[in-house]
Amino acid sequence: MPEIKIEQSTVEPVFNDLKSRTNELDTVKPNLEFNESKLDFIQKIEEIEATYYETINQYKTLLIKAESDAWSSVSSFIQCEENIANDIKKGPVR
Repeated sequence: MPEIKIEQSTVEPVFNDLKSRTNELDTVKPNLEFNESKLDFIQKIEEIEATYYETINQYKTLLIKAESDAWSSVSSFIQCEENIANDIKKGPVR
């Protein structure tokens, strides 16, 4: 079976960059004001806009969770590899 090698110094900056860019996503709905028009068109635009911002917030939440879960898995893998390496260095148990 091929060996899986992960260098923490290589992957950690990528995860940090993903986290930073995810946090930069602007999910705050601007307060746009229309004239006191009751046109159906404006109501539809406002509904679409509300749905858009709700979707963006859900997307951002999923990105944050995916980054966190992936980093947790990579960290666990790195820790397991370090434990195995330490056990190998100690030599066989007698």
